[in-house]
Amino acid sequence: MNNAQRKIFQAPMQTISALHVDVHSPRRQEAEDFIKRIFADRYNAKVTSFTPNLMVLEQRGAIVAAAGWRSAKDSALFLERYLDTPIEQAMAHLAPSPISRDRIVEVGHLAAQRPGSSIFLFRAMASYLHAEGFEWVASTATQELVGIFSKLGLPPLALAAANPERLNGLASNWGSYYDTQPIVAAGRIKAALQRMNAQA
Repeated sequence: MNNAQRKIFQAPMQTISALHVDVHSPRRQEAEDFIKRIFADRYNAKVTSFTPNLMVLEQRGAIVAAAGWRSAKDSALFLERYLDTPIEQAMAHLAPSPISRDRIVEVGHLAAQRPGSSIFLFRAMASYLHAEGFEWVASTATQELVGIFSKLGLPPLALAAANPERLNGLASNWGSYYDTQPIVAAGRIKAALQRMNAQA
């Protein structure tokens, strides 16, 4: 493990726990407010909608990181707006056999107070989503996030640029987010989980 990986995984995160928050959870509003605040502070963005499922990390009773996910089998994915084909077709070249849409999950709205929190959240979500039967994850990733994954030895597989012109006028809600040159990327959940666990 290189020094960058060691520093990330040794971030002090004692007494931390992961919590699945659905639309009926009593902590749903708290989780949404945390995501709104992080995106507003970082990008001057106005987040107005959320995925059905969120996962939060809390430490000493306070949320320190959160992200959402949506199954591709349930509805169109937000990131499919950036693609010319459905996600399973865009990912077809990543596997020797066809990728089933119901094995794909979109992860988004990643919000964390510090990079170390993000790493613990990635590991918790990968474990949870793998147990739920998902094989592939797709996400809109900023260059900062791409860099974090690359330092972990998990370079994401780019599918397309996340072009704000495809949002039909909604890009203004995202402040400076698109200045980060985000991309649509994908990866195999089991491989990522094994890699992160080996580095823990």
